[in-house]
Amino acid sequence: MTKAAIHFTHANGIPSASYQKFFQCFEADYHLKAIPLIGMQAEFPVTYKWTYLIHQVIQDIEQQFPKQQVIGLGHSFGSLLTLMCAYQRPDLFSQLIIMDPPFVIGSKSALFEILQKFKLKYVDQLTPAAVTMKRRDHWASHAEAYQALRHNRLFKKFDAQCFEDYFASGIEVDAQRGGVTLTIPKRVEAEIFRTVPAWWWRTPRKAPDVPVHLITARHSPFYLQGLPQGMQKTYGIEFSVVEGGHMFPLENPETTATYVQQLIQKQHA
Repeated sequence: MTKAAIHFTHANGIPSASYQKFFQCFEADYHLKAIPLIGMQAEFPVTYKWTYLIHQVIQDIEQQFPKQQVIGLGHSFGSLLTLMCAYQRPDLFSQLIIMDPPFVIGSKSALFEILQKFKLKYVDQLTPAAVTMKRRDHWASHAEAYQALRHNRLFKKFDAQCFEDYFASGIEVDAQRGGVTLTIPKRVEAEIFRTVPAWWWRTPRKAPDVPVHLITARHSPFYLQGLPQGMQKTYGIEFSVVEGGHMFPLENPETTATYVQQLIQKQHA
């Protein structure tokens, strides 16, 4: 019997290889593939509305799973990207599980879109872009980088193996400056934050023609701001809440994977 196909898209700045422990939980019953790095190829630049990034995901699905519908699964930036792909190409998907997407919705989304169009610096203050650009991205050695990042607020609650996998894939030798640097440059990460689509207040105001379920976390800033609640009210996308913060798939990979599979089976039924 052919295993169901899952296509995964990673969070901003977090290479897919960081999710190995999470992925391994699907091996028995699913065929899971992921784009290693999104936004790093010249033919798929980061632009307003993420047009080329959507094309990258669609192309990857078509290449990795030809003539087979996939379960679209993503985390954060990657989950929103997968949702946008489903609007354009619902035929590629059997269902979607989106984990804590940065969905810009509500009364301020129109203003945010205007600021984006004029490329005003204020956009950086409304998104994590400003903090990202201030992040340290160069260390003299792998050891120095490890010590600095392991206790960083973003990573300190990571499962131990998930952090090891992040460090192995997210840090590389800096050919220009010596030492080591981020595999996904902070300028790319910041540009993704700056260009997060904000036009949802206009259209389509309905879910794609694919079953969708959103998972958020009790301590996620998106849940605390009411974004999943807004998506349910406006788009009819049901959501559920798990323990943890925004990075919950990497904080509790096994528990999250079990829950995702339960949702997949429920949607399928």
